[in-house]
Amino acid sequence: MVELRTPSVGVGQTALFVAWMRQLESERDDALFRDPLAAEMLSALSGDRVLAGMAEVIRRTHGPARGFPAYFAVRTRFFDDEVLAAVRRGIRQVVTLAAGLDGRGVRLELPSGTRWFEVDLPEMTEFKDALLERSGLPLSCERRAVAADLREDWRSALRAAGFDPSRPTVWLVEGLLMYLTDEAGDAVLAGLSELSAPGSRVLVEHLKAAMLSEEGRPVREGVEEHGASWLSARDDLRSWLRGHGWQAQVYSGDDPGIGHGRAVAPLPACWLATATLTPPAGAPAG
Repeated sequence: MVELRTPSVGVGQTALFVAWMRQLESERDDALFRDPLAAEMLSALSGDRVLAGMAEVIRRTHGPARGFPAYFAVRTRFFDDEVLAAVRRGIRQVVTLAAGLDGRGVRLELPSGTRWFEVDLPEMTEFKDALLERSGLPLSCERRAVAADLREDWRSALRAAGFDPSRPTVWLVEGLLMYLTDEAGDAVLAGLSELSAPGSRVLVEHLKAAMLSEEGRPVREGVEEHGASWLSARDDLRSWLRGHGWQAQVYSGDDPGIGHGRAVAPLPACWLATATLTPPAGAPAG
């Protein structure tokens, strides 16, 4: 049996929490998606002390907000749909930054030739590799795990894993930016922009600024119980992306237009964006 070493502290444990939220969605009759990797995680770690503590945090902090789990379901489905739309238009290179336990490489029906890079810290990469091996779940793409710290030189590690910057890419930046400082978030966006060929797409989640005020304190404290901290938030996502060369559409996380009929709680208050790389001034169109 493959040994699983549960991530000890910090954002690694938030990845377990989000996977649990995806499993709760998967159990619904009207689920927006089914996530077999999340189910494997809960089965493999049943009785684990980390998950026991997480269950208590979910019950105490998020239970009263009836629409809170729905946010993670809506967010997941939103990015699912955007990834699928991009690969159906011909993009075959996908990169997830801070991939955590993202199960899209298992559950999405991806075109032949899709290569999916998953960048995360070594501890989380090792955990997910072991979980996938233990589960025996088949992949629907060529998965390449990249162990790297996004606050350091992750681009070299991505290139070394076979990433081709001359090909259009779908970048997925989900559940990451709020755990980085503004400066680190700027560096990540600048880095992926430099590696992006014409036609690339970037999918982004970020916190609304109110989440760093008193309004967001109850949810913030729940995050901090996992040993993680929100370090940034912004309400200028469209102009921020434009400043790095991306033309974006931005949605509030509780926008009924992307909710598939789900009532999302007002907290956590987040933005979801999908953007296309725009050509430099003077460059020929197409």
